[in-house]
Amino acid sequence: MQGPDSFALDELTDAQKQSLESFCQVTKEENVQLAVRVLRSRQWRVEQAVEMYYEPGLISPLAAATVEEPVGSSQLRRRQTAAQSRGCSSSSSGGGSRSEAQPSPEEPEQEHKAVSSQKPQFSLMPLLSWPILLLVHLATTMINVVLQLVGRQHITTSAARTSRPAPYSSDRSQFVREFESAYGTVHVPFYTGTLAEAQETARRETKYLVVMLWSSEHDDTPLFEHALTQPALVQCLSRSQFVVWAGDVASPDAFKAAESLSVCAFPFMGIVFMQQAAGRSGMQLLARMDGLGSSANAQHLASMLARFVERPVGRHAQTLHATRREQQERESARRLREQQNAAYERSLALDQERERARREQEERERREQEEAEALLREEQRRKELCRRWRWAKFAEQQQQQQQQDNTEDLVTTLSLRLENGSRVVCKFAASATLQQVFDFVETRDIADEWAQTQTTPYGADLSKTSMPKDYEHTYEFALVSQFPRVVFEDRSANLKDALAASGLWPSAALIVEPLFEPED
Repeated sequence: MQGPDSFALDELTDAQKQSLESFCQVTKEENVQLAVRVLRSRQWRVEQAVEMYYEPGLISPLAAATVEEPVGSSQLRRRQTAAQSRGCSSSSSGGGSRSEAQPSPEEPEQEHKAVSSQKPQFSLMPLLSWPILLLVHLATTMINVVLQLVGRQHITTSAARTSRPAPYSSDRSQFVREFESAYGTVHVPFYTGTLAEAQETARRETKYLVVMLWSSEHDDTPLFEHALTQPALVQCLSRSQFVVWAGDVASPDAFKAAESLSVCAFPFMGIVFMQQAAGRSGMQLLARMDGLGSSANAQHLASMLARFVERPVGRHAQTLHATRREQQERESARRLREQQNAAYERSLALDQERERARREQEERERREQEEAEALLREEQRRKELCRRWRWAKFAEQQQQQQQQDNTEDLVTTLSLRLENGSRVVCKFAASATLQQVFDFVETRDIADEWAQTQTTPYGADLSKTSMPKDYEHTYEFALVSQFPRVVFEDRSANLKDALAASGLWPSAALIVEPLFEPED
């Protein structure tokens, strides 16, 4: 009687059978029932199943639940052994072809007879044990999930640790060191980066990518690795047109490479050319070799591998040269564009600098013009205020003159020589101040204009001329007596007292001297 996980190979699809063969070939697992359980738990995804297989503690429940090997496991092992021994035929023109061994027609009949001759044995153990195994599996799964959340390792037994190999190191430098420790430092130049980095290097530098894959458990692997140290192959692959990437399929990167290249048998060697069209990169497999033929020794195998590499390289030399020429043209065009862009940026920077200087000059000229206009307006306003002040002072002088004519106060006679050289004789009351004399001199041009027009700029009535507000007049001249030399500066002093102190009362001759030199 079959359990819940029992199966027959005939019930599996072709894709599932291929996944089962790949899983068993990578992990070297002989228990087919365990392999099927692991693949089923990961929805037949080979990569996830391999990671689960090497993860401590995840296989123990499945291994404990495996009681007996199901029918058909011997048939699968014989198919795997036959596939590894005969290899796969090359899919490209440069790959070495392998003759595929045909299975004996008597084998299925013998297996069918052996299977039919087995009689099923009834037992109560599966019925009694499967609930317990199910509970153990669920408990272990829940504990593992909790431990993953807190960042601890999975629970595992010492037997599980010793029965499972450690995960393969993904460090490429470690791979090279291990190879050199086994075969020495003379070998083909291995690329120390990942496969993706090797592909990018081959594409960027327009080189051939040589991919080598092997399994440490395969019988032909030591011979293949030894061939990589032979001078014939080392000299061939040391040329600058090759990028050599190698790895054991136990590593995740090499395992993905084997899947992407559809490797059928190991050791594997492929010649890849990285194409680039319409901005997308593509990988073209020029030649491939799955498995080794009959090779007597490593030297003979190295010579055969060197010839295997030379054939596709010779056929695709023109394509490589054309690709390099296109890449050089693209690089030249790119450099030309960069130079043109740099020249444009420099020219643009100079234009922007000139534009900035022009704007600054315009702004500076605008400010200067505004300042000059403001000064002009202020000067015009000051002149207008001065003009109004003079007319107002003249009106006051006329009013004072009328009052003086109506009184019999003592007067003094002053002879004033103006700045223009003309002389004016005027009379002032004894009670007048020097301020009135200064105002008289300041309003001489206003008096001449009034004598001619008998009107003011602010109306015909002289008495309505108002004094401007917030205006302080500045006198630009001084009154000087020549004999004796006396400068009258205190405008608030009484006229009689100021003249009498200098012996100039009741008449005096004064000169109007400008305080500033006249402008040219």
